[in-house]
Amino acid sequence: LPLPSSPLTMADNTVDEKAAFEAIKVPSQSNKVYNRECVFSFQNPYSPGGLYVNLKTFQGVGPDFLPLDQKRNRFPIYLHQQWKRKAKKDAEEDKPTNAPTKFAIGVEGGFQLDDQKIDIIKINTVVVVGPDGKKQKSYPFDGSDKVLPKNVVQSVNSVLARTDSTESKDIFAGSLEEEVKESKFAKDLVQLDNGKKIPNDHEKWACEDSGLKKNLWLNLSTGYIGSGRKETGGTEAAIKHYEDTGRKYPLVVKLGTITPEKVEIYSYAENAMVSDALIDKHLAHWGLDRKKLFQTDKDMTQLSIEAQSKAFEASLITGEGEKQEVATGVGYQGLVNFGNTCYLNSTFQLLFSVPEFKKRYVEFASRVFERSPSDPAADITTQLSKLATALNSDKYQGETDEHKKLKEDTKLPELSDPAAEVKPKMLKKAVARDHWEFSGGRQQDAQEYILHVFQAISRDAKQFPSTPGNSDLTKLFEFASEEKTVDAQSKQVGYKIQPGQTFLQVPIPKPQQSTSKKEEDPEAAQKESGEPKEKKSKTASSSSSATVAAGAKMETVEYEACFKRMLEAYTLQGYTSPVTQQKGVAYRSSRMRTFPQYLFIQMLRFEQVDMTKEGKGYQIQKIRRMANMPVELDIKMLASTGLQKGETALPKAKKAKPQAKPEIVVAVTSMGFSQNAGIRAALATQNAGAEQAVNWVLMHSQDADINDPIQDGDDDDEEEEVDAGKVSQVAAMGFNQKHAIKALKATDGDVARAIDWLFSRAGQLDDDSSSEQKKKKIEPGQNTDSPKYKIMGFISHIGDRATSGHYVCHILKDNGKWVLYNDNKVTYCEKPPLGLGYIYLYRRV
Repeated sequence: LPLPSSPLTMADNTVDEKAAFEAIKVPSQSNKVYNRECVFSFQNPYSPGGLYVNLKTFQGVGPDFLPLDQKRNRFPIYLHQQWKRKAKKDAEEDKPTNAPTKFAIGVEGGFQLDDQKIDIIKINTVVVVGPDGKKQKSYPFDGSDKVLPKNVVQSVNSVLARTDSTESKDIFAGSLEEEVKESKFAKDLVQLDNGKKIPNDHEKWACEDSGLKKNLWLNLSTGYIGSGRKETGGTEAAIKHYEDTGRKYPLVVKLGTITPEKVEIYSYAENAMVSDALIDKHLAHWGLDRKKLFQTDKDMTQLSIEAQSKAFEASLITGEGEKQEVATGVGYQGLVNFGNTCYLNSTFQLLFSVPEFKKRYVEFASRVFERSPSDPAADITTQLSKLATALNSDKYQGETDEHKKLKEDTKLPELSDPAAEVKPKMLKKAVARDHWEFSGGRQQDAQEYILHVFQAISRDAKQFPSTPGNSDLTKLFEFASEEKTVDAQSKQVGYKIQPGQTFLQVPIPKPQQSTSKKEEDPEAAQKESGEPKEKKSKTASSSSSATVAAGAKMETVEYEACFKRMLEAYTLQGYTSPVTQQKGVAYRSSRMRTFPQYLFIQMLRFEQVDMTKEGKGYQIQKIRRMANMPVELDIKMLASTGLQKGETALPKAKKAKPQAKPEIVVAVTSMGFSQNAGIRAALATQNAGAEQAVNWVLMHSQDADINDPIQDGDDDDEEEEVDAGKVSQVAAMGFNQKHAIKALKATDGDVARAIDWLFSRAGQLDDDSSSEQKKKKIEPGQNTDSPKYKIMGFISHIGDRATSGHYVCHILKDNGKWVLYNDNKVTYCEKPPLGLGYIYLYRRV
C-alpha cells in the first residue's frame, strides 16, 4: 500500500501533535481494547520492543507492524508498553511449596503462579509515529497531566486499566475442576435418631466392616462409617451399606477431608461429588464440629491428581519416562495451554502440517494483514494467518540471558518466558464467536472442534471471496459415501450418495480369538442371510468397559478388523418398503464413493454403557484398546461398488410435492418480496401461517437463491425413511422441514440429538456444498480413486471422556522423524503410539 496522506501529517511528514492529541478520546465500554498482544503477531509488552496501542483504534501492534498500522489507520499517537520481570528481593526462598489440593491455577490450594516470586516493571510512554512507521517523539507517562493534555492522560489511564478484549472469565477461570452442584437430597435429608455420635478425634474413626483407619466415608443419614472403593484402597463397605439399606440413604462425606473451609460429599444416587448447603447441621447431628477438625486423609482431588500424574508419566501417548530430545527451529513451535485449550492446540498443529494450509495462511499473510477488516482480532483469516506465521518460524523460541538469570534468582527452573509464548487467544475467540460451547473455558472434543473450525473457514471463504489466496480448503478433506439399503421384505437394494463427509468414523471392536468366514466378509454374510449383524451404535462398538490398570497390557485389534466392523450393516426398524408399502426392517451399510486428498479418521473410542443396574444410568466410557494404524494405508476395501450383478434396484419413492398456500404467498409478496420468495417461505414453514412465513423470509432475505424458482429432482429421496412425527417434533423447535430431515438423518433419527445438532450449527445450516454438488452430482457406482494413503499425524486423548482429560498431537515430518506436540512442549518421538490415536490424518499418495 502507498504511504497515506493524513490531515494530522504536515508537508515534511512530521505529525501535527496538537491536532492529534485533541482527537484522542477515552475508550467507551463498547470499544474493544487490545492492550496485551499484537493483533497481527504474538508480540506483547514483554517482547523486545514492547507493544504499541493505537489511541484511536485501541489495537495493539508490535514494532514490526507500526508501518502497516499507519497505512491502515492513519493515526499517529500510541501508548508504548514495555514490561520486564525481576526477582523479588523479599522472596521467601526457604518457604516450602505445598502440593496442590485442587485442579486450579493461581488460587489457594491450587498450582501456584510463578509471579508470586517476581516483580513486574512497567514502563509506559506516549509516542508519536510518523506515516513511515518510525517514532518521531516520546513522552514518559506517569499518570499525571503535567506533560500531556488531560484527555490524553484519561485515555491512556483507561487503556491501561481495561482488560484485554480477548480475555474472559470463561477462558481464564482458575478452576479446572468440574462444577459441583447442590445435591437434590440435601435440603430434606433424612437423618436417623439412633443415638449414634461420632467423636471429633480422627484416631477414633474406623471402618465398621474392616477396621480400616483411612479412606473412610460417613453416611449422613445413618451414621455408618465405611471404607471407600477398592481402587482407592478400601473394601467398598460404604457403598455396600448404601445397597444393603435399600439405596435410601445416598449422601456420604469423607471424614478425613472435613475442615472449617471445605468438605467432600458424594451422592451415590446422583453418581457425582455434590454440595450440601446444610452440611454443618447434618454433621452436627452426629456430633461433628467442622471447627475442631483438620485434614487427615487425601481428598478425591488429590487422589485424582496422583492418578493422572502416574498415568501421565507412564503413558505411551506422551512418552514420559523415555529420553526426550527437545525439537526446535522452524516448524517446531509449541502452543501455550491457556485454560483447557489442548484440544485447540492439537487441532491447529495438525491442520498446519497440511501444505495447502501453510501456503494459504503463511505465503499470503502479509496481503491478508493489509486487507484485514477494522477489527483484525475478530477476523478468522487474519488470526489463522497470524498463528500460521508463528508456527512456521522460530521467532518465539530460544532463551535470553536475562531470562536465564531470572530463573536462577527465583529458583524456578521451569519458569516460562512470556516473550516467547504463543497463545492463540484471538483465534479461539474469532472461531468460537457464534458457538457458546467453544467460547467457554471447558475442555472440548477435538473432533467436534475440527468440524466447527472447518465450518468457520468455509463460511469465511464464501463471504469474502476477494481475500488474497482465498479458497475453501475444507473441500480437500471432503468425500462422498455410498449408502446401501437392503429391503428385507422384497430383497431389493437401494443406493444413495451422502456427499460432504469429513470424518471416516471407525469403531474399535473387541479382539476375536477366531474369526468365521462370515465375520471376515460382512458382505458375504449379508448375501447369504439377508440379515447382517445389527450395528449397536454409531458412536462406538461393543467393548469392555474396564479401565486398563497401570502397567497392564492393553487389548490389541488390527485396523483391518476395525474397518470390517465399520462395513457391517445395521438394522433399520419401522422401514416402509417402497415395494410392499408395508412397515418392516431394512439393513443399511456404507462405503466410500470418493476418496479425499486428505483423509480424517476418527476412532470411536467412547461408548454409552448401560449401568442402570448399578444405579448410575447410562454412562460414557472410554474404549481402552490399541487399534494399530499403519503409516501406509490402503483403503481399497472401503471403496463403493454401486449396484451389483444379481441385485434388483429399489424403486425410488416419489412423493407428492407440497404446494404453497396462495394466501401465505400473498402475505409475503405484500411485504415487497418476490413471488418465488413467498413460495419458498411458505414451503420452508410447511404452510404454518403468514406470520411464520414472513419471519422466515426476513431471516433469509440475504440468501443467494431467495428469488430463484424451486427446482425439482434434487431431493427426491430427502424424506425417505425419516419419520414424519419426528420431523414435526424437530420442526416445532423453530427449524424448517428441510433442516429437520437433514438433522434426523445425521443422527440416526434421534430427536434429542437432532435438535442439539441443529442448535450447534445455527447460522450454518445452509453453508454446505449443495450448490457445488448440483454442478457435479455424484451418482452411486464404483469408486475408482486411488486408495493409497500415508499418515501425516494424529491426535491422541488422555482421560476418560472426550470433553475432559488432555489432548496431544504427533506429526510425521518430511525428514521421517516423529514429533510430539504436547502444548508448549515439543520433542522428538522414537516410538509414536500409533495404536492409541483418536483422530488420524492421512494424505493420498
